[in-house]
Amino acid sequence: MKALLIKDLLSLKGQAKSLLLVLAVWFVISFINGSGLFFTALSVIYGMLLPLTTLSIDEKSRVERYMMSMPVTRAELALSRYVLGVLGLLALGALGIGACLVIGDSLEEAIGASAACFCIALLLLGLTLPIVYKFGTDKARVICIAVYMVAFLAVGFIAAHFGIEPDDLSGAFFLLPLLSVAALALSARISVRIYDRKEF
Repeated sequence: MKALLIKDLLSLKGQAKSLLLVLAVWFVISFINGSGLFFTALSVIYGMLLPLTTLSIDEKSRVERYMMSMPVTRAELALSRYVLGVLGLLALGALGIGACLVIGDSLEEAIGASAACFCIALLLLGLTLPIVYKFGTDKARVICIAVYMVAFLAVGFIAAHFGIEPDDLSGAFFLLPLLSVAALALSARISVRIYDRKEF
């Protein structure tokens, strides 16, 4: 697993400058607007995209067929992207807390915003990875956009139809960490099964 993570980090090394530039631009915009949540949300969501980027690189280079000859299991290959995603989200979530404090938010607000964005990103990661494993990055990109649009429209329709306000859901946010962890665990199990049957 450690070797797989190192491989993925080396694959992302070439994009480090682009990532730092994007984060710097986001921070300036957030600082001008006085909104630490803006920076936290975008940076954490970007962290969710890191494993998808490595998957796209591996798919184009067809390196996965050669990794089958290495002393790693298919389950480790599938789960390594989850580990990379969680580590990336933790790192960028911590960066988001620091940015919020610099912008002027309280520590409680900074941690709350970062934690909420982290959990939502976990849900999106858990939804996306099985689709990518099943259909490949190109087809999965279209499918995920459609799924996200349907999900957001459904939530908006339900909220409007039943007159649900954001304040009414404040109590439900305490369940968000449990929901995100459970969804990620289920997603990992599905991904392992998909990867076991995948042909390279």
